[in-house]
Amino acid sequence: MSVEILNLEEIIPKGLMEMYNPKLAEMVLRDIADAARNEWIRVAGKALNTTRRDYLAGIQPVEFKPGAAVISLVGVLPNAIEEGQAAYDMHETLLGPNVPVSAPGEYGKHLKIDPNTFKTGFYRAIPFRHATPGTRGAVGTAMGQQYTGHDAVEDAEALGKKVYGKAKRLRGTVSDPYGKTTYGGRLPEGLAPKLKPHHKTDIYAGMIKERKTYEKARQSQYMTFRMISTGSPGWRRKKTVGKFFAAEVSQYVQKLAPKTFAALVEGMGE
Repeated sequence: MSVEILNLEEIIPKGLMEMYNPKLAEMVLRDIADAARNEWIRVAGKALNTTRRDYLAGIQPVEFKPGAAVISLVGVLPNAIEEGQAAYDMHETLLGPNVPVSAPGEYGKHLKIDPNTFKTGFYRAIPFRHATPGTRGAVGTAMGQQYTGHDAVEDAEALGKKVYGKAKRLRGTVSDPYGKTTYGGRLPEGLAPKLKPHHKTDIYAGMIKERKTYEKARQSQYMTFRMISTGSPGWRRKKTVGKFFAAEVSQYVQKLAPKTFAALVEGMGE
């Protein structure tokens, strides 16, 4: 996906085109392109929540060519957010030959299912990050927010605060610079109801407090891990509707170009 600014003659009023020259057009093109990229970042940043950081990282710097400017959006997730995505089975995208092959006996250990159910298959641990209650973070959903409107939860915000109260007292899980991880405490099952009938536990069961130390600060983040395996129920992504921010930015360019050109001509006249 990209926003392309190709032909200024088509979007600049005829009255102003009398003063058109290639050097002036190049100046206008650069101003419009920079403004368009800033607008793209603004509208997406305002509308998105947990996917904001990934989406914004996909908006590339303006690429200038003779008589044209292009702003590209790269990455699978940013483009899925932008254009929408059909429903699909995540078993097909998350599992395969490049993930560990699980022997029959491992199913009982990791997934609590009959080891004779499958003879061969794949499994993979998927991480989920949980933000602290009341935050609108760029990564992770605030604890309790997933239960808004849930039949078994009267106050989702209060549930989130209860879970966070337990989680922040956990002994931290620490990774050293060499990749070795020393695990701390984990939240038990039962602090919340199951979010969906097919879930084996509530979504906060097994949560760890991962501690990261930086040069001048120490930061904690809260993570859970869920196992997807061959034949496991669920893990089907619903159809999503695209955000179409690029189309909104293109309309912004159509309105901005004449104003920018006129302002620049007026300034040069003065």
